[in-house]
Amino acid sequence: MDFLKISSIKDAEDFCKNQLTDYSPFINYYFFFYLEKTLCTSKNNGWEPEHIIIKENEKIIGFIPNFKKFNSNGEYIFDHAWENAHYQMGIEYFPKYLSATPFTPVTRESFLYTNKNINNLILTKKLINFFQDNKVSSFHINFIDKKVSDNLKDNFLQRIGIQYHWFNKNYKSFDDFLKNLKSRKKKNILKERDFLRKNKIKFVKKLGNNITEQDLNLFFECYLNTIKKKWSYQYLNIDFFRKIFISDLKKKILLISAFDNKQFLGCSLHFLGNNTLYGRYSGTLTDIPFLHFELCYYQAIEYAIQKNISKIEAGAQGEHKIARGYIPTIIYSNHWIRNEKLKGGIKKFLDYEKGEILSALEIMKRYSPFND
Repeated sequence: MDFLKISSIKDAEDFCKNQLTDYSPFINYYFFFYLEKTLCTSKNNGWEPEHIIIKENEKIIGFIPNFKKFNSNGEYIFDHAWENAHYQMGIEYFPKYLSATPFTPVTRESFLYTNKNINNLILTKKLINFFQDNKVSSFHINFIDKKVSDNLKDNFLQRIGIQYHWFNKNYKSFDDFLKNLKSRKKKNILKERDFLRKNKIKFVKKLGNNITEQDLNLFFECYLNTIKKKWSYQYLNIDFFRKIFISDLKKKILLISAFDNKQFLGCSLHFLGNNTLYGRYSGTLTDIPFLHFELCYYQAIEYAIQKNISKIEAGAQGEHKIARGYIPTIIYSNHWIRNEKLKGGIKKFLDYEKGEILSALEIMKRYSPFND
């Protein structure tokens, strides 16, 4: 087996169109290709595509989505302390390698997509040799399934984190969901929803085929407004969204918009995965109390219940989600560090961090909004 790097996913187009599939809807040839095509992933913004292909008898048998990183922006697994530790020892941290879905904190089923059974020990050895040859400081696999993460942790340090996910317990309606909440939490949600109802704010849900150019332009205005409010960085441009709105991905897109009479107020953009709804982007053009919670959480919950969707993932961070029925959930990543001394120090940090996270998780359970 030969491990090689390619500068564009297009160089493995036929293989990826057939094999690049996952329970995450973002693991998709077109998602990665249009990020490249619209320069959202490029060396200039610190995300240079350098995907890894595995060849056997001159045929591609495996693909690892991979980027040569020149900064840590848009990753959602924070390693700035590791960067500082490298520089304090006089070691360059960048470039590093990162296998991830760019700008997307969503767990995926795998990091290697293959049509062959590849022995895990052989894979690990070959990968480490590949990283050594390419002179990167480290290799990171972000947002990976627990089973895969556990299989890798002997050679790739395991790290845990927390996200907040909503789980459908066979609810028949939103009211049925509310019945399972503690009285105070239930009253708070009803108060927030009643405020919007009394102000005659209506919500419209559209799936990809019904989303218009006007919808796209209004959504992008909201996206930029959110970035401005949060003093954040614009990773994606309107050309990227235009591309995915007309690609095969469009059938996986759900747009939820809010209106006061006919005046557009804001929206949220979600993606449909394998029995999971992923909330990704949201924003408003005017500040209205509780509108964010309705667009991002309550409307999504209603949709998931109506369509019998098992889970909602609403992005990174946000302890405020607990009060709205989203449960703290462990997420996983794995890391290879070239320098052995730094690797030892980082492992100690990860062991300490894990203990702190698990302790925090137990504390958060005490604040569960559910009766049980």
